[in-house]
Parts: sequence; C-alpha cells; structure tokens
Amino acid sequence: MESQVGVADSELRQRVFDSVGRLLSRVLCRDVGEVSPATRLRDELGMTSASTLELMLELEDALAIEVDVEGLDEEHVESVATLAEYVVANARPAG
Repeated sequence: MESQVGVADSELRQRVFDSVGRLLSRVLCRDVGEVSPATRLRDELGMTSASTLELMLELEDALAIEVDVEGLDEEHVESVATLAEYVVANARPAG
C-alpha cells in the first residue's frame, strides 16, 4: 500500500502532466498538440531557458505551489516526465 506521501506525489505528478499539456501552447505562443510524458521539451518543442522559467511560473500559479528553481538544470527539462519529477521533488504549497 502506498504511503500518504506517495499518493500525494502521484497526484501532484498527474496534475503537473495535465497542466503542462495545457500551458505549453500559451508559453510557446503556438499550438504544440498533444504532449506525453516522453515529449522532449527542448529537442521537440524548442523550449529555451526563458520559456522554461515562464512555464515554471505558470505551473506554480496553476497548481498553487512554489518550486525552487535554483537547482533546475537541463536534465530536469529534457522531457515532460523529467520536469514533473523535478516539480514533485521540489514543490511546496504556495503561501
């Protein structure tokens, strides 16, 4: 049986996936179509450092969380899945 933290992490991870899919088109100012956890943010979608930070700010607002971006490196934004893992590991409730 999953612990409460594991359940909360799974729920947040799913919320991040859902939100990224909605927010990418707004952040990149173009339709990106459907995204999956394997979608490569830089290679496929052409995200830059600036668009990555904008996406993180949008995620914080959409999910009512704060994410420490000081440790955010290129490996954390390789794909939607790696970004979601970073967010889950570094999120705290906004406030």
